[in-house]
Amino acid sequence: MSRSAGSASSRRGPRAAVQVSLEPEEALRAALTVALRLLAARELSAARVREKLAARGFGQETLDEVVARLTRSGAFDDGRAVRACARTLISVHRRGHIRAIRELQAMGFAGALVREAVAEVLGQVDERQSAAHLVRARLKGGRVVTDAAMYRRLFASLIRRGFDNATARAALEPYWKRSGVPVEPGTDDF
Repeated sequence: MSRSAGSASSRRGPRAAVQVSLEPEEALRAALTVALRLLAARELSAARVREKLAARGFGQETLDEVVARLTRSGAFDDGRAVRACARTLISVHRRGHIRAIRELQAMGFAGALVREAVAEVLGQVDERQSAAHLVRARLKGGRVVTDAAMYRRLFASLIRRGFDNATARAALEPYWKRSGVPVEPGTDDF
């Protein structure tokens, strides 16, 4: 069974860099089209779009011109994009600030922009409530943490999601029903 060139199934998977010799104006037009399609799908940093276009075989001069044009037109706004991505990571995916910063920087956003965006989102979202929500979901609502091993597993999962020690500890405190403080991963006693 053959697939048409425009079918959704033929567009799956990574795109190989194809070196097509186009006239500079045709290459620019094609790169602009690809960049706008990428931006229509989701907010991306200029660096990320540049990376995706380069992977498709567009030359450096074309990339520079595309980024310049899209920046002038307002299609590229790394500040807007990083805030949208930070909101999604923290509010929807319930990442802690540490992991959100790491993921945003991996997306190609500048460090200062990332820290500003995460601080702005954390001004609107209570990180402790997000961590508590994750613990409730993990415990299926009503169970309590009765042994240190379960506490350590839950604590470690919150740390992996990017919450700091104090936030993880505060989220677990209402569920810890044994006497004393459990030994947490990452401490000298662990």
